[in-house]
Amino acid sequence: MRQGPLIRLFPASLFMMMLILAYVPGFIPRELFLGYLGVSLFTYLAYATDKHSSERGGKRTQESSLHLLSTIGGWPGAAFAQQILRHKTKKPSFRVVYWLTVIANVAIFVWYLSPYNNIL
Repeated sequence: MRQGPLIRLFPASLFMMMLILAYVPGFIPRELFLGYLGVSLFTYLAYATDKHSSERGGKRTQESSLHLLSTIGGWPGAAFAQQILRHKTKKPSFRVVYWLTVIANVAIFVWYLSPYNNIL
């Protein structure tokens, strides 16, 4: 793998390490930890399926579905899929929305860890 893709995986790798560090001492519940892992894996598989369909002219996964998966916690899986499968890395409009989903998800996660999460 070239150095560029490795650098692009840094945010997802860092987040997954932070997730583990939040789970081990009990700052987040097991369900949230496993949820992130499961949604990330599912998102990776959704990207792989879409890539396979695009190469064979089959039915594609809607971009809005991929973005929804990223928003609900699958963005680390999306990041790995984008770099490993080389899928959805060229279209600027997709990349912008993808990064907005990452920012939204990380902001919600940070809020969850903060002392302010019991306001609602």
